[in-house]
Amino acid sequence: MIHLIKNYYAAPNNMGFTLLKEKNRKDKKGNTTYETLGYCGNFEEVIILLKRRAVNDRLSEESMELSDALQVIQDTTKEIMDAIKGVTS
Repeated sequence: MIHLIKNYYAAPNNMGFTLLKEKNRKDKKGNTTYETLGYCGNFEEVIILLKRRAVNDRLSEESMELSDALQVIQDTTKEIMDAIKGVTS
């Protein structure tokens, strides 16, 4: 499993990758549980879906002005790009 940002992960599967979000609870065996956010054919698709989902999750947390929403989008994009730079450096 590949840690992307915060509580988002990519898990390789037989068709590409699964984008997962870590939940704040454990299963009966004490293992961390994950929510499946989507299936992607390649890693580039994972990053595109990650950006959409992470921005959507953050914008859904509370009502905000347009300028604040744009800042959330910029901050999330920067966070993802910084993570990618760390992988590709």
